[in-house]
Amino acid sequence: MSQELRRITVSIPDETLAGLDRLTEGRGFPNRSQAIAGIVTEAVNAFDASHDDTVMMGVLTFIYEHQRRNLQNRITDLQHEFLKEIITIQLVHLEADQSLQILLVQGPCKLLRGMRDTFGSLKGVKHAALQLNSTLLPPLHDH
Repeated sequence: MSQELRRITVSIPDETLAGLDRLTEGRGFPNRSQAIAGIVTEAVNAFDASHDDTVMMGVLTFIYEHQRRNLQNRITDLQHEFLKEIITIQLVHLEADQSLQILLVQGPCKLLRGMRDTFGSLKGVKHAALQLNSTLLPPLHDH
């Protein structure tokens, strides 16, 4: 999908420009324009994610002790509670009796943050994180 480009003029202090050049090179952007577009896209995504009712797609990850008593059953029960929001699940077994679950999710930001907190608060879960993106998955079913 090709988007029309718009030319804008931006005035910034020399120190900020030097930082932009470091970022452009460090992240491998081919030029300042693409670096600025990437930065703005990230900022807009973060702004959208700060609104509770914005529907976004996200990746929810959590690491847990897979041998903890009843934890796997509780995780499965929660996955069923959030059935409408969970698109797919990936399970990876790690070292030292740890497992990583990766959930592709979509829904209102407040609900997705609540999912992260719910999974993250389970006894035996060591870490939970949510990364949100404004790009949405297409509807799975037409009604």
